[in-house]
Amino acid sequence: MDPVRNIALSGMRAASTRVAVSASNVVNARTSAPTTLDATEPPAAAYQPQRVQQAALAYGGVQARAVPVKPSTTTLPDPSSPTGLSAFPNVNLAGELVDQRLAVNAYKASAALVRTQNELDDALRDAVDRE
Repeated sequence: MDPVRNIALSGMRAASTRVAVSASNVVNARTSAPTTLDATEPPAAAYQPQRVQQAALAYGGVQARAVPVKPSTTTLPDPSSPTGLSAFPNVNLAGELVDQRLAVNAYKASAALVRTQNELDDALRDAVDRE
């Protein structure tokens, strides 16, 4: 496969990862686990939100990996909790929606690059066949 397609496909994979991680954060944003105000660590039952780190690859393209958000939870009053407090995931819903939209646009741009490269390859083959 050629470098242009490899770069575009890595961008599509990265965008897919960004959407999947963000969707998981949004789905779990309202989950909670009982905690106390003086807890130094979030409860084990609390959802750990993630964010995506992207890094350029030496041969072109990008690699995306999910890493935990720090701090992972915020402590808020919760009358349904036995302690009166619960740890909620540190998820910014507005930020997640923006990230999802950016990832969708990045995926579309990479897909357009693949289509354009295919069209150029077809045009080149047609020109060679005519000669």
